[in-house]
Amino acid sequence: MKHTRRQFLQLSALAAAGVALAACAPTATPTTAPAEGGETSGGTATTFKGKIELWGQTYTPTTSMEFSEDNPLPHNMIKVLADEYMAKNTEVTLTIIEKPAQVADHEWITTGQAGGTIPHICWTHRFWVDGEVDKGWWVPLDSYFNAPNPYIASGQPGSAVWKEVFYEVPFGATVAVDGHFYTVPLDLVTTFFFYNKNLYEKAGITTPPETWGELLANYQKLADSGTIPVTHLGWYESQIGNMLYAKKEKVVNPDGGIATLQEVACAINRGDYLATNEEYKTWLEFIKKYIPFCAPDWAAADPQSAYKFNNQQIATYEDGSWRFGSLRANPLLEFEWGTFYAPVITAEDSPFATGGKAIPIGGPTAAQWSVSTRAEKEGVLATAVDVLHWYSAPQNGGRMIGELASFLPNLKGADVNPDLKAPLEAISTGLGEAAMFVYPDKIDTENREKMTPIVTDWKLGQISLEDAQAQLAEIMTSYAKAAIEKNGWTC
Repeated sequence: MKHTRRQFLQLSALAAAGVALAACAPTATPTTAPAEGGETSGGTATTFKGKIELWGQTYTPTTSMEFSEDNPLPHNMIKVLADEYMAKNTEVTLTIIEKPAQVADHEWITTGQAGGTIPHICWTHRFWVDGEVDKGWWVPLDSYFNAPNPYIASGQPGSAVWKEVFYEVPFGATVAVDGHFYTVPLDLVTTFFFYNKNLYEKAGITTPPETWGELLANYQKLADSGTIPVTHLGWYESQIGNMLYAKKEKVVNPDGGIATLQEVACAINRGDYLATNEEYKTWLEFIKKYIPFCAPDWAAADPQSAYKFNNQQIATYEDGSWRFGSLRANPLLEFEWGTFYAPVITAEDSPFATGGKAIPIGGPTAAQWSVSTRAEKEGVLATAVDVLHWYSAPQNGGRMIGELASFLPNLKGADVNPDLKAPLEAISTGLGEAAMFVYPDKIDTENREKMTPIVTDWKLGQISLEDAQAQLAEIMTSYAKAAIEKNGWTC
């Protein structure tokens, strides 16, 4: 992998800073000790030292291990594993951080990075990292991924080359815009429609929909029966766009692999993917047809979708694989539920569609744990990586993931929730949203956040279709030109 001179100087400066800090910060320099947690290639174990803070987002322990309607999935395995790690590595203090609930994740991360209080190991979206690689916030982990994981049994995937414990396709999708790997993708997610079988039967619906036409027809029957059909329009919005742009897939993403930021920016610049396209116009029109079936407060900051679905106020809930665990564990549910996959847009629904199955949403987008450069500055980088080795060993990470029974382990050899075996096979062998050039993260965070309120205004009927297209196209064009120039991309 080639590095620019600027990247080389940045990495060199960070390395020099780590050496300078080593004299006054806790060190993670290995020393020989009796084999305990895992062996090095020399047959001896490595002793790690220092204080490590870890924020695991969803895996953060609940305040209570008692089940209640407000606490349907009590869990603390991340803390149990931390205690076990410290029992094996007695000179390490591993603290599980709890983020204030009222603060948005990205806001909390950026504030922590600016103030130097960011946890050493921190959950963050990999597409946020794409926009932050030039800020020096995160440590590239390439060299560590290509080295052994001492906590995986010899001969098992990952024991000799750490990255081999992860499923290859999802792991490859985590590569950042600069070609480096910054996140440890412990688990996988995908999305479904969860539906109340009782309410569907009451409306005269005996089978879940398979096509767009059937979906809208079912929603109309639910509405006619006096039931709110669906909570909101979520990830299916991107799947709709992807199916409507299916005939341009090879134009934008000719190799059929990950749809790269470069490919998308070039497609925008050429006009192949732009809000003024007929495909994009149709996409916006399809979205508008869907919205009347959503809960009236779908655009609210917290529409309480899960609560309303659980209490049979709404018949359908578009959500992720994590919903399996909470629904299965909730003894207070008074209805039968099922799932159906994203309904297909057929050629009868639109001449732009091919009738092909929607690309699944998801992949390595749940437990995306990265190492902040604070770890390097404080001299505990090796310790932080060892902690990640510990949590990514299948016998450990599998326990944490399995406790919630909500996510799919991205760890070969880990136990899998029986309900999720089929989705795991699908998402572990496919690229998921990484292959979708229409997915929001194919445009940087700043411009994506400018586009969202425009689409929301269109959904709410506060802006005309023409104005929505024009404003979106202007943002997309400006972004693409700037990204191509900044990165030196050739289209």
